[in-house]
Amino acid sequence: MDWGVSNCNSLRWAACYGLFSVPRAGAPIAFALAALASTGDASDGAKVLAAMTTAQLLGAVPIARLGRHSNRSSFFRILIAIRTAAMLACAIACASHASIQMLIGSAAVAGLVQGAAFGYLRNAANQLIDPSRMIKTLGIGVIAAEITFLITPIFSAVLGSMSAALAIAAIAIIGSTPAILLPNMAQAATPTALSPKAVIPRGVQVWLACACVNAAAVSAIEIGAVSIALSLSLKPEHGAVITGTLCVASLAGSTWMSMRNRQYPACHVLVMLGLATAGAALVSINYSLATSLLGCAIVGAAGVPLVAYCSFEIGNRVTPEMRPEVFSLLKTTTSAATILISALIGWTSIVITLHIATALLASAVLGLLTRHLILVFHGVRKSKLLVDTAMPEMPRGQRNEN
Repeated sequence: MDWGVSNCNSLRWAACYGLFSVPRAGAPIAFALAALASTGDASDGAKVLAAMTTAQLLGAVPIARLGRHSNRSSFFRILIAIRTAAMLACAIACASHASIQMLIGSAAVAGLVQGAAFGYLRNAANQLIDPSRMIKTLGIGVIAAEITFLITPIFSAVLGSMSAALAIAAIAIIGSTPAILLPNMAQAATPTALSPKAVIPRGVQVWLACACVNAAAVSAIEIGAVSIALSLSLKPEHGAVITGTLCVASLAGSTWMSMRNRQYPACHVLVMLGLATAGAALVSINYSLATSLLGCAIVGAAGVPLVAYCSFEIGNRVTPEMRPEVFSLLKTTTSAATILISALIGWTSIVITLHIATALLASAVLGLLTRHLILVFHGVRKSKLLVDTAMPEMPRGQRNEN
């Protein structure tokens, strides 16, 4: 692949990856303002967002599977068009003061295709990017997504102060730009017959689990930032310091991953996962603001890049035909982790939730370590077997002398 074309594709894909997240990043504020205009209660916006997220979980893999026989560029653009139309329907419903049910239904349609669209966007990296630049490009994509989640809520709040419908329409239109920016991909080859039972090939489960527990830890800090600040006897505004620390650290970790642009050996993955566990433990101890900020920084620097790296490993372990589905499944598992963490914070407390997130990370470390030791043990046994097989037969006496 030509270096200039590869570099251009990397930047265009990273930009698409960041812009793809605009509707999801701006939706909490935009939907809350829309609900306030519709029912007079901003908390009803959570119902609209819940409908979008639930539909995403249900539709991600089945809809991704529908595109197996299609041109992947065209299918991705169709999914983005559906999401954009549904978001614009939300804006129209808000502007016309329609019932909250109209907002919920339109948001559910947008969410239904969102997970599948993510799977095809992530799969596009494997088709467009030279393998030698893959990790670098994933790192840049994570940086773009983090910037999106920093800027878009502010952007939604500013536009929403003038009109909630305008805010929804704006994030819908900006979120549609990946359909234009993403380079065309080659026509998908005729997929091989896949067994319905082999949705998750061997070796993928461990990376899905690793991404899931890391996403759970990051979500616990992001969602519970204000609760963490209050538990430290600080003002609620200090929650912004906690999320800011997490975000800056994740940007630094993603930048390091992008600059390094190398595949991690197993020991490095274990170290990063161990660091994320230690960081979550520091936050869960709830000793002081300094230790909590240090824990947030460690989780951000180690955990967020590791989620991106998990997608790299998953992409290497499945056939090209299955990548969109498995990447959609990856999005589903990380979203499910975020929903579970939100529920745990509401049902229990932020301290208990952080302890649970730390325990999940520790179990992932133990699982990866056990898997690595098993693989090493089987490798040693296999090499010994090959040596024994290759040895020529010798008389008993001569063999004893040797």
